[in-house]
Amino acid sequence: MTPFSRLGTVVSGLLSRVIAAGAERPARMPSGRGGGNAGGDGNRQDEADIYQTLERLARSEAALKEAQAIAHLGSWWFEYRSGELSWSDETYRLLGFQPGAVVPTLELFLSVVHAEDRAKVEAALEAAPKSADGAYSVEHRVQGPDGILRVVREKGCVRFGDDGEAMSISGTALDITEQRHTESDLLQRERLERGLLELSAVFLQRCELGMDHLIDQALERMGQLTFNDRAYLFTADTERRTFSNTHEWTAPGITPVIDRLQNVPWDVAPNSMRLLASGSPVAVPRVSALEDDWVEKAFLESQGIRSMLLLPVMQGENLTGFVGFDAVESVREWSSAEIRFLQVFASLMVSVIEREQAYADMVAARERETIGHLASGVAHDFNNLLGVIDANFFYLQQTLVHSGADSEIAQILEETHSALGQAKVVTSGMLSLNRAGSFATERVVLVTAIEDLARILRQVLPPEIRLVLALEPDLAVLSNTAFLQAALLNLVLNARDAMPDGGQLTIETVGVSRSGGGTLTVGNRRPGRYARVRVADTGCGMGPETLDRLFEPLFSTKAQQRGHGLGMFMVHEFVLRSGALLEVDSRVDEGSEFRLFLPSWPSDRAEFEELAGSDLFVAPTCLRVLVVDDDLRSRDSVRRLLEMDGMRVETAEDGAACLEVLRNDSAFDLVLSDVSMPHLDGVGLCRVLLEAYPGLPVILMTGQAASVFPQREIPGAPTVLRKPLDLQTLRRAIAGLDLPRQ
Repeated sequence: MTPFSRLGTVVSGLLSRVIAAGAERPARMPSGRGGGNAGGDGNRQDEADIYQTLERLARSEAALKEAQAIAHLGSWWFEYRSGELSWSDETYRLLGFQPGAVVPTLELFLSVVHAEDRAKVEAALEAAPKSADGAYSVEHRVQGPDGILRVVREKGCVRFGDDGEAMSISGTALDITEQRHTESDLLQRERLERGLLELSAVFLQRCELGMDHLIDQALERMGQLTFNDRAYLFTADTERRTFSNTHEWTAPGITPVIDRLQNVPWDVAPNSMRLLASGSPVAVPRVSALEDDWVEKAFLESQGIRSMLLLPVMQGENLTGFVGFDAVESVREWSSAEIRFLQVFASLMVSVIEREQAYADMVAARERETIGHLASGVAHDFNNLLGVIDANFFYLQQTLVHSGADSEIAQILEETHSALGQAKVVTSGMLSLNRAGSFATERVVLVTAIEDLARILRQVLPPEIRLVLALEPDLAVLSNTAFLQAALLNLVLNARDAMPDGGQLTIETVGVSRSGGGTLTVGNRRPGRYARVRVADTGCGMGPETLDRLFEPLFSTKAQQRGHGLGMFMVHEFVLRSGALLEVDSRVDEGSEFRLFLPSWPSDRAEFEELAGSDLFVAPTCLRVLVVDDDLRSRDSVRRLLEMDGMRVETAEDGAACLEVLRNDSAFDLVLSDVSMPHLDGVGLCRVLLEAYPGLPVILMTGQAASVFPQREIPGAPTVLRKPLDLQTLRRAIAGLDLPRQ
């Protein structure tokens, strides 16, 4: 019974007694004219006043009930002497009961208090009447007959008698479940962010134990962060329509199932696979509550799964696998924040796997490059020695081999000639090892790369931060998609943390000729054509002291629980390794601006030639070149230079041999020929090619003076290069031709 109800009962009883007393009272004589039945009218007026009071009381109680229901605020009252306890309707609901369904008692109240909080509540109730001010305050969990776990904050005050004895205690009960869930979600979100950043740092390091160890480490970390019992990675074979468990982490006491989940047909889990193939996550809070049309229900229950979350791993529009998390010990639900961050984790893992594969290829290429450099260096020196030996051997052979010479001498010369030939072959083989590849870069269309990243950013950024994209279309750069996106992600996270109260984050791309300079500049400062990626925020900004240490590893201005000091260091490493330039401008309370300048992908011949003269030149790997030279050593050396830049090369020993090759296969993009050759020299070859193959470009090489072969007198006026050839000069000459390239 509420306090208003008790008051209503008292007033109703008083009213009945008043009416009864009025009926027994004798009627009075009128005191004068017009007096009428004055006593009766007075009684009726008293009754009307009381009824109006009761009506106002009822309206007040209804308004109070409505207010309490809206605010999820209940009231209660307890009398110490009688042990009588009363609850408002909202208090009934907070404790899991229907209003008026039970008689409130202290024992009933304590029975719905969470077992872990019961002692705390009893202690607070016992301490209140003993305290000077009689204050009662406690926060605890309750779970009543409706099965809903709530968090309640109670506040009350004891009323004391004149003798100081505690008479009663009354107070309120406020439902703060949503508030606590919000706080819990925020803490979990921050914990997941830290976990993702830690994993990013781990992923950027080279793992000596291999990619499998890195994936296992990542699954363990994310499984622990999200309090799951099992985390795993599956690969999906879309052609065979099967999926296989490749990596699995399980919490202590949880049975691994990886051995049972190899080449599992899609038909075992058709609903889940259909959703994953469409790029959608699959969240199942209660496996036991799945509808009958979910065929995978029995399959999941056989693994002891009570709740499950699956996140697709996509390559373009194709499903290549999925990352999953299971709850085995108890049923659980994943918050929207958890799902978003686990999606980011899945995307990060995919990017890292692809990057690690590319890195493994790059390491192998570097190993080949190192061996090639070493071998070619030794071969170069050895070739010089072989040249002397070869010349001297020819002289001895002409001197000693004559009519009537000792047959044993002839045999020795023959054996020596054979050994010399073998040495030449071995040396050529060593030279052929020099197949060093260029820096692992590619053509990156910024709109595509940044819009793909933006899908993740919109999940990472809170709603208080407005993301603005201003992207110039068809702007392509020479970079690496995975590393570029990782660098931009670190810049965005840095901006987000600088705007705890919200703001605007802008990512803008535009083609520029050169940089304008900034407070802090790192990387390539060469003039040229660049694409500028501008990342600007309206956050707290940085002072000079912070800017001075911005790229130091492990330096962070954030709280210990939030910052790891590696994000900007990763950006710094990307800038240095990719040949980019980074400018930073920032002031305290005025926000920060990062301008990343990336080498533009060449759009015309002049730019391509300029790029060809730099260390960032990427060879047109599709070119097929025919090298013509009567000197085997010269022929091989040129071939090696071209193959080092990724071109496909065929050779011919003179002009006649060149024409024979072209008659059998004319699919060449360029002829690179010496001038002085027997059987058909370079000038004659140019004349024939101009008539027979007019669209085939020619570049000539000669060790003679320029006056011997004036370029204007050669048919077709081809470019003439001087021997010994310089690699950059050769690259610029090739770049100056209208040749296909990728």
